[in-house]
Amino acid sequence: MIKKINPNKGWYRYTEFMDSFSDPRHKLMLNNMRHHLKYECLQDPEIFNTIVSNPEYKFFGSFNNAVLKGMQEVKDFYYNMWNSHSSLIELEIHHCSPGDWGVACDGEWYQQVPGEALIEQGDETVDKDKWYLSHAHLSWFFPFEDINGEILLGGEICYIDETGSSLDELDSKDVLTLEEARNSWPD
Repeated sequence: MIKKINPNKGWYRYTEFMDSFSDPRHKLMLNNMRHHLKYECLQDPEIFNTIVSNPEYKFFGSFNNAVLKGMQEVKDFYYNMWNSHSSLIELEIHHCSPGDWGVACDGEWYQQVPGEALIEQGDETVDKDKWYLSHAHLSWFFPFEDINGEILLGGEICYIDETGSSLDELDSKDVLTLEEARNSWPD
């Protein structure tokens, strides 16, 4: 079990995969994915420039099997995450395979979440003043579209193993600040 998350881990893993493929489209999709991850973690609205104008996000096994349709619902999703101080994640990517349609990946998802946000989501077993590390196995599928010569994310399809997930209290020394994350991220 990790202690302090490293949001750069997913960036570097996407880069490894990107550099291992020769197909230019596959490289562009993986480059989009690593920037999408960076913008998500660092609460950067530039994330919306990595996505088509009418995306669709689908979550299975968590988030009440939510389906988000259209840019406004997707923006609301990200701004809610950012406003709850829950944007810092670490992806441990085990498998990643691009195809002409998009990219499929499998791995582990670690998310640093404040107790206050968990309570707002209905978890009454946590301390509102503590931070927690949420972990789940995740498989994700990112379809891409070519829009005027630019490869953009068409949405997300995420399968989350909520049954096998865990939530552990973080020691205060293991809580990563957004500023620390911003300072550690590669250009």
